[in-house]
Amino acid sequence: MKQLFISDLHLDPKRPDIQACFDQFIHTCLKNTLKNKNTISSVYILGDLFEFWIGDDASIPLYKQAISQLKQLSDSGIPVYVMHGNRDFLMGADFEQASGCQLIPDLYTLTVDKGKDEQKSILLSHGDIFCSDDSDYMKFRKMVREPVWQTEFLSKPISERLNIAQSMRKESKHRGAQKPPEITDVNQRTVEEIMLKHNVRTLIHGHTHRPAIHEFMLNKQTAKRIVLPDWKPDAAVFEL
Repeated sequence: MKQLFISDLHLDPKRPDIQACFDQFIHTCLKNTLKNKNTISSVYILGDLFEFWIGDDASIPLYKQAISQLKQLSDSGIPVYVMHGNRDFLMGADFEQASGCQLIPDLYTLTVDKGKDEQKSILLSHGDIFCSDDSDYMKFRKMVREPVWQTEFLSKPISERLNIAQSMRKESKHRGAQKPPEITDVNQRTVEEIMLKHNVRTLIHGHTHRPAIHEFMLNKQTAKRIVLPDWKPDAAVFEL
């Protein structure tokens, strides 16, 4: 059995090419089930599935096609787990019901069976929590994850929410272009501190759009950080 990990699809009505990649991904997973191969045990989407999400009431109709496909996949018997990203952190209970997916928290510990009664813990994250050198972003992240801020934002009319989201995206893009690449990447010390706290030696995350497999020493043991790629323009899936 294999578990599939994807992130940073940034599905967008303005990007039919990415939707086409997602169509193919869902088709491949469903074909696996229809042929009774049952080789896929679960799918994990580690954030930024959507380009933006301004609330379940406004965004579910916008991404109706993709959500219907997720429901079809989950109904086929393949559990789909979705993590909030920095673009779609407002997904809620209505999204879960419509898609059949289960929302999981950032910094989610996954236990996998290695065989011979041996298990391994893997830490899953969107990845932005490790970008601690980017102080402006970390302040923004803390603000928008506050329940009070979210409640106030979701109480606004859809048109106002959309304008705010577009303004935020434009400002983020402008600021990001002015920052050195190392500022927007993960901080290795933060990575190690969080991995030690969760007692893991393997981390899988997205967000940075810098796909790679990094190996390093952690408390005199070999550790691994697997960075998932984004889907602009091509799809990529990590299999475990």
